[in-house]
Amino acid sequence: MFLIPGLAVILVGPVHTLYQHLVTAGWQPVPAVLERVALRSHQGDDGTTYSVEADYRYSYGGRDYRGHRVGYDWGSDNITDYHRDLVRRLERARAQGQARVWVNPDNPSESVLVRELRWAKLGFMTLFGGLFSAAGLFILRLGRIRTATEAMARGEPILSSERHGHWLFGFMALMFLGLSLPGVLAIPSELRQDNWPILAVLLFPLVGGWLAWLGWRSWRNWTFYGPAPLVLDPAPGQAGGDVGGRITLARRLAGGDGSLTLQCLRVRISGGKNTRRHESLLWQQDQVPELRHEARSTEVWFRFSPPGDLPATDDEGREQVVWRLMLTGPQTPVPLERTYELPVVQGTLRSSVRLSDSHVRRQEQQARIRSVQAAAEQIDVRTTAGGVELISRAGRHRVMTAMLLLVGLIFAGVGVGLWFKAPDEGATLYLMAGVFGLFGFPMTLGGLFMAGRGLRVRIEGTRVTVIRYWAGRALWQRRGELARADQLVLASGGSLNRGNRTIEYFALEVVDGSRRLRLAEGIAGRPAAEALRDSLVTLLRLS
Repeated sequence: MFLIPGLAVILVGPVHTLYQHLVTAGWQPVPAVLERVALRSHQGDDGTTYSVEADYRYSYGGRDYRGHRVGYDWGSDNITDYHRDLVRRLERARAQGQARVWVNPDNPSESVLVRELRWAKLGFMTLFGGLFSAAGLFILRLGRIRTATEAMARGEPILSSERHGHWLFGFMALMFLGLSLPGVLAIPSELRQDNWPILAVLLFPLVGGWLAWLGWRSWRNWTFYGPAPLVLDPAPGQAGGDVGGRITLARRLAGGDGSLTLQCLRVRISGGKNTRRHESLLWQQDQVPELRHEARSTEVWFRFSPPGDLPATDDEGREQVVWRLMLTGPQTPVPLERTYELPVVQGTLRSSVRLSDSHVRRQEQQARIRSVQAAAEQIDVRTTAGGVELISRAGRHRVMTAMLLLVGLIFAGVGVGLWFKAPDEGATLYLMAGVFGLFGFPMTLGGLFMAGRGLRVRIEGTRVTVIRYWAGRALWQRRGELARADQLVLASGGSLNRGNRTIEYFALEVVDGSRRLRLAEGIAGRPAAEALRDSLVTLLRLS
């Protein structure tokens, strides 16, 4: 799609021009009479382009000839002010009687008025054709990358998604830097004409430089730790059995460094021309893998046991299921980050990967400690003379609140702007303003509410009192009964995506008949929410 047009641009442009310049190297310059020279402008969708026309006559070998060919160019363009400058030079040569043409001595009827190379145009067409060709080669390379299922079927290990990340960043950097080069080169001449807005072109090479840095960072990560192939055991992984295996790193890692996260996600692909991909988390579990060290490498052993009611991998259609494994490790001297998409089916097969008993006990103990610490950092739990008090502080989740406020304000602002423009532009803008406002104002109000909301709960005996606060002011109060441990349940409170990692938020609620009272909210991570529930059961001596 891109490779052939890119090569065609290079062949019919720079290559053809250089070939013509080489062929005319033996042509003879002879005096000529320049009868007409004109600058032609051509209007198109992309602006005005120019070409030069000329009529001239000359004598060679005692015979008179006429010619019309100006140079090597064909068509028209607006690359630099070359055409205007050429017309001025030819007019001056005609006025001074110094015009000359280049004649083919083997065929005197063949001539050219200007035998010179346009380096700016040659560079632009080489760059343009090279970018298209690079895009074509990049797409061909991506097309050859096997999916995890294909690799497994061939008996090959699964490689991480990072294997082509540096190529992608490099290609995007090349596109931004290459396409902005003509504009950057034109800045000095444009500034001489007081065209200061041309400086906005500098944003493109800045973005290109940032993408190049990301590409270098990804390449350094890839080369430092190696391809990090993953071998599944069993293959494919089993929902209802085990998802286990080994990852081989080309470096020795310090003991205890490393974390794995296994996710099952539902992916919805919507839209026609503008395709959108939305991921929702179905299940997630973290694990500290066991590291087996070799002389110059490290094997990362892992074993998950996902529930059997989770769906199998499905990469067909617009409703898909993706199983994703993420490995993170030391952050110095080079951050370790690897992401794998795994083939998983429903089954009961177990893995032959056996984590040592000491490692399992140690990691279970540390996981419990981390969960209790995370719960304590997020929710204040205090014992009082009459029972227990829980406080969900305001302003704990600044990132989520800021994102909600920012998106809400943008949508609301666009809606207000369209509403004020509607009297001049027509009724359609009223409809668009309503749509933007329908999303923007509730999101803004929701962000403001999240920024200041707080929750204080007192549990005395079996009596529960819940007080909702906003900006330190009590808004309402509810009461209920808590007598049994099974009344305490977790409720989903949304999720936040940071790269490939999804952070789930939960609320702890008490079910009192047909009512639900919220005891704590905004708890990041299921382990922390479960730890808070268990600690509350212990403190209240529920059964």
